[in-house]
Amino acid sequence: MRLVTSFIIILLVVTACDPADEVAQKKKELATAKQQMLELQARIAKLEQELQAMGALENHQNLTKVSVYEVREKPFTHYVDVRGTVRSRNNVVLSAESPAVVQEIPVVEGQEVKKGDILVVQDGEILRKNIEELKSSLALARTIYERQKKLWEQNIGTEVQYLEAKNRMETLQLKLATTQTQLAKTRIKAPFNGIVDEIMVRVGEIAQPGMPVIRLVSMANMYISAEVSESFVGKFRKGQPVEVYFPSIDYKVKSTIAAIGQVINPENRTFQLEIRLPVDRRLKPNMIAVVTLADYHNPRALVVPSRIIQTDRLGQFLFRIVEEEGATKVKRTAIETGVTAGNETEITKGLLPGDKVVLDGGIGLADGMMVEVVSSQESMQ
Repeated sequence: MRLVTSFIIILLVVTACDPADEVAQKKKELATAKQQMLELQARIAKLEQELQAMGALENHQNLTKVSVYEVREKPFTHYVDVRGTVRSRNNVVLSAESPAVVQEIPVVEGQEVKKGDILVVQDGEILRKNIEELKSSLALARTIYERQKKLWEQNIGTEVQYLEAKNRMETLQLKLATTQTQLAKTRIKAPFNGIVDEIMVRVGEIAQPGMPVIRLVSMANMYISAEVSESFVGKFRKGQPVEVYFPSIDYKVKSTIAAIGQVINPENRTFQLEIRLPVDRRLKPNMIAVVTLADYHNPRALVVPSRIIQTDRLGQFLFRIVEEEGATKVKRTAIETGVTAGNETEITKGLLPGDKVVLDGGIGLADGMMVEVVSSQESMQ
């Protein structure tokens, strides 16, 4: 019996100390206290109105002192930051086109080169000998063709002999041109003005066709590629001004949107933005950039400080200043809000230009309560 009694007592204690029940109880007490406060504030406001009507409330020292904010129309913009990467249209890896030993590399990494400058020289001795041999054979073939042509014009010999001589000469001409082109390709040249970023071969190595040899980068045609969520579709336009920040070098630059992607990436639900970049040696391909873009703009918005917006079970509201019966009072005004940017929020419904709302001193106010305005601040343009 003693064991059973002890167990029941422990169970009751544990049940009484259940954290979930304790939280629920405190929430209930808080809701009751708030309701009592609202009722008390309403009672105070009503008594003040009655005393004001009786002319018995002349001492303003007992009124709640507030500062007010006068709402005016002004331009309002919301910005969003997206991450991008610096790209270069002229960031290429040059490769060998013929198999040959690297004889010379007349450039070094970091060197500026112009279009057509020789970057790598491969061994072309075999090709040069082939060219000499082909030139000799071509000279003979041309002589035979010219003689055969004269004979054919004199109706001497057969047409087949003439055509064979002509075909032999033309074939050798093509082979010579091909070999000369192959020899030219043993000299890898810069396709555009740029900077030698990386040399991937050494003198004495065999460079095979398709083998990376040199990376050449140009700073003259760089841009930023940024992936933007599809929720922003239709909110940007080509030519729109943007601000770009490069955190690694603590550098900012103003630019514009050059292109907007038309396809949504199904893997991450984003589309591409391309941002123009000026020629600047501080910028490097693959550098991280933060792009600040305006995704919303209202040239005539009603805006208030976000901190003064209050919320209760009925929704969002502000205390608006009104003049009634010769007294300055506050009126609870339900509002609807739009976009928030920084410490300001756009009001889409509930206020008109010129309305004055409580800025400071709004804690403890109730609908209809009389107040004393001690300062006023206008919306900044």
